Amino acid sequence: MSWTKQDAKKLSDQILSFSKAPECEVALAETSLTHTRFAANEITTSGSTRDLSISITSRGEGKSGRVRANDLDPESLRKAVDLSEELMRSATPDPESVEGLGPQSYPEIHSFHQATARAGALEHRPAVKAALDEARARKLTASGFSEASLTTSAIANKKGNFGFHEGTKASYSTTMRTADGTGSGWAGFESPRFGDLKATDLAARAARKALASASPKELPPGAYTVILEPRAVADLLGTFFFSSMSRRQVDEGRSFLSKPGGENRIGETVFAPSVTLRSDPFDPRLAGRPWVEGSRGGFLGFGGFGGGGDAGLPSRKTTWVEKGVVKAVPVDRYWAAKNKLDALPFSGSVVLEGGAGTVDELIAGTERGLLVTHFFYIRSVNPQTVQLTGLTRDGLWLVEKGKVVGPVQNFRFNDSPVNVLKNVEAMSASGPAGSMIAPAIRVRDFKFTSKSDAV
Repeated sequence: MSWTKQDAKKLSDQILSFSKAPECEVALAETSLTHTRFAANEITTSGSTRDLSISITSRGEGKSGRVRANDLDPESLRKAVDLSEELMRSATPDPESVEGLGPQSYPEIHSFHQATARAGALEHRPAVKAALDEARARKLTASGFSEASLTTSAIANKKGNFGFHEGTKASYSTTMRTADGTGSGWAGFESPRFGDLKATDLAARAARKALASASPKELPPGAYTVILEPRAVADLLGTFFFSSMSRRQVDEGRSFLSKPGGENRIGETVFAPSVTLRSDPFDPRLAGRPWVEGSRGGFLGFGGFGGGGDAGLPSRKTTWVEKGVVKAVPVDRYWAAKNKLDALPFSGSVVLEGGAGTVDELIAGTERGLLVTHFFYIRSVNPQTVQLTGLTRDGLWLVEKGKVVGPVQNFRFNDSPVNVLKNVEAMSASGPAGSMIAPAIRVRDFKFTSKSDAV
């Protein structure tokens, strides 16, 4: 089915009518997705899926029980509500539970695009063909993925709260390898608009990177100046960075923003003056949802409506860091009530503001350093300092006197995005980069600790 706002309201009201618990929350989501995957210069899969998810959470006396269903039959929905109440009664009370929200005023966020919603195999075909033609012409091996999705979602509860949203997302990426296996190049892009995926340009970029990264030479590990392309920046400023910025972790001494004696660094200059970091769910390049999907401790999770205190709060534009100064950190509803603070949810849609230049200009201003395409297999080493480890991948080059002089073998890094944002020397203009808007940045003293055999 394809829901309208009226359909979603009718269904959620029906589910809530079965509830006998003091509180009941419903989250509805239907995702229609089409894709074409290719590998070894051939299409491997092409198809479409439609997934329906109904999350029902019953609450009372500090207890909660949640059931997920995908059957619209009224009797099945009634049984799902009954089961959620049975789970609630058998649960242990949560000392940090908060009451459900009353009616909220959700903002208008426009992230639905008809061309993306309608994209199917025929629409994916030119993008896939662009990569395969480029790879065959250059004697490379290409793999990749072209995808488009439409998600219709709604939230509701017994207190009269209701929200509805439609959003689309299109993504395309390709990796190309040289015949000898020593060179690899990657390029990708995501957008709410299918027409923003410039597959021919992306395929050409991946091919150039693959050829330019072949037969890399070895360099010793150590601290290097690096030019991080936008996707590499997004790789670093992911889950681990924002999970350490919650007010609770700050107050409990578990954040890089904590200070001895219960003090904190909110309001202080922590990063380079060029760093301004914000959430902007209204940015058309990365439009978010009108409500927060769920959190615990301030970091956005994807567990659905309910369960984190600030789930269901209206999304808002928030500046977290301005010109290097920490202006705010997320505060969930439980911690806000306990400490007489104002709740401030993390609304996602992260934007790192950039400068006005290009990656080439960052390279031209570098005496000696390394150009990084992106990172993978990133893992946490120290949550408090946000120390991370991971590997470079799909292209790493030595830069000397403002020019790329040749490829080098991949490295494992051990460093913190906190230090990265402290050591920013220059930025390019910002643009979409995976799950955020980010510039390329030049950073001093980035720590590579060992060589990697990854290509």
